[in-house]
Amino acid sequence: MVVQGLPLSGCLPLAMFLAPENDWDDLGCVKSANDQTQAHNTILQSKLAGLRKKYPDAIIVYADYWNAYRAVMKAPSRYGFSERFSACCGTSDSPYNYSPFATCGTPSARACKNPSQYINWDGVHLTEAMYKVVSDMFLRRNFSQPPFSSLLSNKQWPRQ
Repeated sequence: MVVQGLPLSGCLPLAMFLAPENDWDDLGCVKSANDQTQAHNTILQSKLAGLRKKYPDAIIVYADYWNAYRAVMKAPSRYGFSERFSACCGTSDSPYNYSPFATCGTPSARACKNPSQYINWDGVHLTEAMYKVVSDMFLRRNFSQPPFSSLLSNKQWPRQ
């Protein structure tokens, strides 16, 4: 079973649009929102550890969305992104191209021409490009515990 943690919710344009000006972390995201998300993920991982002990034959994987997203936010160009905070689809009424009164799909909202350079699609959801990067981090890098590579190397394949 794969259980995914929560991402950096304070880096979403929605959170940034609503946050007070003095609530920022080292990434430029909403500190209070990210602190709550991190606390949730810590408790979730503790509960998963308890389930692993209770059911030792079960394979329970934690997909570390928090740290995968954070790695991208710290070095977006390394992953092909040039827009860390703006929504691709939205309205230019705010510095984040996001307004709760003109969300993607409303007549005043417009989609960007290059969504693969954006992390965020509409203020709440990520772009396809970001989901691809994060899923690759889960499957091929060490942003899952246990890592998928170790699960595959330990798998007992049926004899042919």
